[in-house]
Formats: sequence, structure tokens, C-alpha cells
Amino acid sequence: MRRLGKMLLWLPFLLIGLFILYEAVGMAVNHAASAWQTRELARLLERELPQVEILDCYTETGNTSGTGNHVDMLSAVLFRTEAEREEILGACQKYGDMDEWSFWAKPLEKVQAAREGHSYIHPFLEEMSVPSDLEDCWLLYINKSAPFLNNIEGH
Repeated sequence: MRRLGKMLLWLPFLLIGLFILYEAVGMAVNHAASAWQTRELARLLERELPQVEILDCYTETGNTSGTGNHVDMLSAVLFRTEAEREEILGACQKYGDMDEWSFWAKPLEKVQAAREGHSYIHPFLEEMSVPSDLEDCWLLYINKSAPFLNNIEGH
């Protein structure tokens, strides 16, 4: 009977420990998935587009919108190519359906022009190496749900 009592005393600590372990594993998996997503986008561009130059990549894991309790995987790839718009969009669609909200590719000139009046748009660009010459530069952006969607990083 005493043994059962001691086990019951340790039960809350065991449950708390398991919860912390679950959250830590979830964070690690989410970050690994985000990094993989960014690498895959860069590889896709290198494989599908002629003479592409990857200028910079950015990865963010967490609640990127600031609303709700969820974890996102944001990937952004700056690249330069002389390929035509249709060819770029066709290559990117091999990764998934583009929707102009969570997965898109746009000329960097247009993205920068939109940021001029609204600096809060795409704040991750401040952390990227944006070239001064924007000719033939594009931004590929994707924001998807993470595998551990309700992880503590999303709160």
C-alpha cells in the first residue's frame, strides 16, 4: 500500500515531465521541418530553372501571423534568374498549389515597392541580404502549418 502511495505522489511529476518532453520534441520537429522546407524550395529552383542564383534564404518557425494559437513554417528564398514569369511560376507550382496568400513568387521590385508605404509587410526581408540591383530578382514565399501545429511556440 505504501508503494502505491509513493507512486501516486510521483505521478504528477511524471506527467509534467512527459508533457515537457512532448513540447520539446514538437519544437525540434517543427524547426527541422521548417529548415527542410526552405532547403527543398531552394533545390527546386536550382533544379527547375536555368541559370538561377540563390541570393539568400530565410526560415521562421512559430506563430508568424500573431493571431490564434498555432505554429507556422515560413520560408522565403531570394533568387535571381533570367527565366520568364510563366517559367518561374510553373517551376514553383511543382512544390504545390500557389494561392497568392500562403505560397507565391513575385518580382522583388514589386515586393519592395509594396514595403515602401507599409514597412510592416514582410518584415523578414530586413534580415535577408537584399541586393541593391533588383533586376531579375524574385522572392519565393511559403507559409504552411507545422507538423506539431498546437505546440507551445504558437502561443
